[in-house]
Amino acid sequence: MHEHDRIDHAAARGTVMGAVRELDGGTVRDVLRQSLLGSGVDDTVTQVVIPVLREVGDRWQSGELGVLHEHFVSSSFRGVLGELRMPVQGEQVRTVVLACPPRELHDLPLELFGAMLHARRWRVVSLGANTPMTAIGQAVRFLHADACVLAGVRRSAFESRMPSLSRLGARVPLFLAGEGAVTLPRPPARTTVLPRDLRRAADLLDAVGGGGATSSPQRSDAQDRNEPAVG
Repeated sequence: MHEHDRIDHAAARGTVMGAVRELDGGTVRDVLRQSLLGSGVDDTVTQVVIPVLREVGDRWQSGELGVLHEHFVSSSFRGVLGELRMPVQGEQVRTVVLACPPRELHDLPLELFGAMLHARRWRVVSLGANTPMTAIGQAVRFLHADACVLAGVRRSAFESRMPSLSRLGARVPLFLAGEGAVTLPRPPARTTVLPRDLRRAADLLDAVGGGGATSSPQRSDAQDRNEPAVG
């Protein structure tokens, strides 16, 4: 990439925030597409999308923005990143199942993480929020998945189903993500907790996914707080 093609991420964030205030979906899409073309998926997600989501949430809490702005920005981001999901083909294609456990409703960060995996040539199958564990297991079996990622913001989402998570982890490399996973005192057996840094989490899954289930609980720099957790 030439120097003049590099994206100013701070300027991009500022433009997107201004568009969010005006509910200007066209500008949001244009800025994200420009960032995707100039910087790629990883930088767009970690340097533009996630910081904007955090800022919108903070300004909603302060009363500066409303619920409509949160819904608008989430919908806009989903639409643009959905355009990236072109079919991935070839003999080396690996499949990952993404889902949020029951009563976990915040799946947008997991979808963003899925876009980063797609850029690493994974076939990403997203089951979305509030997914029953039985459905997750069925998807893993039906697809012969090479990896599975479950994300949740509540620790209880994982603590309340430790045995079922261990059983699933015996079948497929199972990765737990989100603040609920990072704060677990001890992860379930045969699972790996992904770090908060999304780029490092994607690289970790890309390196070990499909290589067999982990035999013991693992925590991958879970105390790193440079990036928000997946989920």
